[in-house]
Amino acid sequence: MNRRNFIRTSSLLTLPILLQSCQWDWAAVSYPIEVSSDATTGHLLRKSSSFNKVQVANMEALIVGGGIAGMSAAYAMKDKDFLLCELSNNLGGSSSKAHFDGVSFSQGAHYDLAYPDYYGEEVLQLFEELDIITHLPWRDAWGFVDQQHIITHRRKNHCFVDGNHRKEVLEEGKIKDDFIKLISPYLGKMNLPTRLIQNDLHHLNNVDFISFLKKEISLTPEFVRGLDYHMKDDYGSDAAKVSALAGIHYFMCRPYYNEIVELFSPPEGNSYFINKMAQPLNSEQVLTEHLVKSIKEDKSGFNVEIIDVQQEQIKSLHVKKIVYAGQKHALKYIYPEGHKHFASNTYAPWMVVNIITDDKLPTPGYWQNEMLTEDITLMGFIDSNTQHNANSKHRVLSAYYCLPPESRNDLINADANKSQIAEMTVNHLSKYFDQDISAHVLKVHIKVMGHAMAIPTPGFLFNDKNQYRANKNLAYAGVDNGRLPLLYEAVDSGIVAAKLLSL
Repeated sequence: MNRRNFIRTSSLLTLPILLQSCQWDWAAVSYPIEVSSDATTGHLLRKSSSFNKVQVANMEALIVGGGIAGMSAAYAMKDKDFLLCELSNNLGGSSSKAHFDGVSFSQGAHYDLAYPDYYGEEVLQLFEELDIITHLPWRDAWGFVDQQHIITHRRKNHCFVDGNHRKEVLEEGKIKDDFIKLISPYLGKMNLPTRLIQNDLHHLNNVDFISFLKKEISLTPEFVRGLDYHMKDDYGSDAAKVSALAGIHYFMCRPYYNEIVELFSPPEGNSYFINKMAQPLNSEQVLTEHLVKSIKEDKSGFNVEIIDVQQEQIKSLHVKKIVYAGQKHALKYIYPEGHKHFASNTYAPWMVVNIITDDKLPTPGYWQNEMLTEDITLMGFIDSNTQHNANSKHRVLSAYYCLPPESRNDLINADANKSQIAEMTVNHLSKYFDQDISAHVLKVHIKVMGHAMAIPTPGFLFNDKNQYRANKNLAYAGVDNGRLPLLYEAVDSGIVAAKLLSL
């Protein structure tokens, strides 16, 4: 990137617009760029019409999707006869990871926090079995076993707003004091999983967060801007588009304002949990680069066709039961009978841009670097310099973009526009560091996820589609099944789905 590009206000060129065109006049970058996307699925489906069909051994159960929900279902079924199929070349879904020169880094969900005692016991038990957490009786909470992955409090976060640095997204003052006072009575009542939240609080799911707040306190545009940032960061949309229950839950699900809550962030992000759940499983039962093409019912279960991407084969098998933990928008092609239950979901597309640099950047850095700029799609970046990593030769700056639902189709142009996306992101981060960092960049990874996050709009929560499913031998898992888009919810959904099928 030249000095002129660094100085100019390139953030006025918002990312969705950038993705719509392949014709930008942009200088070629000097570092390699790798793009990862499942957007080629349609091409694969068309190509598969010429693949040979082979019959494989029948199984008791099939799990569709190898993300957090699918893997927790697999762990719950670890002693059963099952097969798990994941389209990508590694497990994780929106919690996947990538590698560079021995360094692992997250390409999706990348942290979790210590769990209070009032969280659901099923997930706590699973995490304790996997030696992920241990009980802390003196704090009425569960902490993490691998303490090297705890981010120190003084380096947790920093905010960059319109060219200026400050500590928090929500500025201190009377509005914030009134805001915290209003929602503080809900502390201890915002359980995870959300299915455990008391019925008398469910009405909060029927109104948007901003409307709820405006009935009690005065909000300024700047304060709403901060709320919008927080809601997009975890839920994929503005505060006026998510439910009041989702908004309150964000701030009151843990005692953030009473004590320091452990923040757990390994370099590989939430793929750490995937690896833990995978270890006890038979690797022959967990298949990557396998796309479930069709599911058809018969009297004794389901006939399933699966595309083996590497072998270019279509594998046919019969299963008695199915946990569908994949993306629900794909149901219209795979299992149309189930698509109607999820047709009203609204999804936020995400893009992660991992910028791998040398170790010469002088700024020590913060873990989460929140950025509020003219480019409202940019959430900021995570700095691996704050994480435990035995290899200190490289530094990974992972920038996150939350795109509006209407720009989902623009992601198909990500590969054609990879140089523009990379340079735009390097430019954003250069402004944060107040220096041109392009000379330090070794490689850029771009991960695009068109249906990364179901937005918890009013009415979304508690609407478990398993209540309406016509075939009791197929159960749905995943946070897009009426849950908040959080790791704990995803794990619980897999456990519940396995229990529904008595597996």
